[in-house]
Amino acid sequence: MHATLKTIVLISLGVATAQAFAGPDWDVINRARTAAQLRAASPSTSASKDAMLARCNEMMKQMDSHPAGGSSQKGPSESK
Repeated sequence: MHATLKTIVLISLGVATAQAFAGPDWDVINRARTAAQLRAASPSTSASKDAMLARCNEMMKQMDSHPAGGSSQKGPSESK
């Protein structure tokens, strides 16, 4: 029984040591970093789209509030 316990402990230590010397898996780390950057970039892109749509809606409301008849759509330099 004592020899079996020593064998199991030595095998476990050998496996742990081998994993420690193997080093990190850089492919997995880089994929995780890329995925985190994409997740971080998505909400900001969505927020900028929402802001742009809000500005566009405000401009459309301003255009709808101007009277359509008689007034020129050109600016002062273009009306000459």
